[in-house]
Amino acid sequence: MSKSAYKYIGFLGFLGFIGFRYFQTGEPAALCGFASFAFFAYFWVSRLSVNIPDERYWENVQKAKAFVGNLAWIEITILFVISVLFAGVQEILVFGIAVVFASLILGYAIKLYQLEEK
Repeated sequence: MSKSAYKYIGFLGFLGFIGFRYFQTGEPAALCGFASFAFFAYFWVSRLSVNIPDERYWENVQKAKAFVGNLAWIEITILFVISVLFAGVQEILVFGIAVVFASLILGYAIKLYQLEEK
């Protein structure tokens, strides 16, 4: 996929605002729309100038994956605690899963961009 296509795919991140339909309809499934904010990661990926991945690029990929792995442990632990404390509220769990998904993908893209720009 070309770099210009990545920029246009990044605009799909605005579909995340569909999640606000929940406040109008009251359906917990509408909260899944917030996961679409993960498409904003394509704005960061499109800014990378990697024509041929070299050894340094693969090291940065590993560092970014390690960062997101640690972030995932923290976020999933928080999500678990919240789901235990508020077991009767399905909306919190659906919203939490969507936010964790989007934040992990965005975290990976931003961290990789930061490492590549050093």
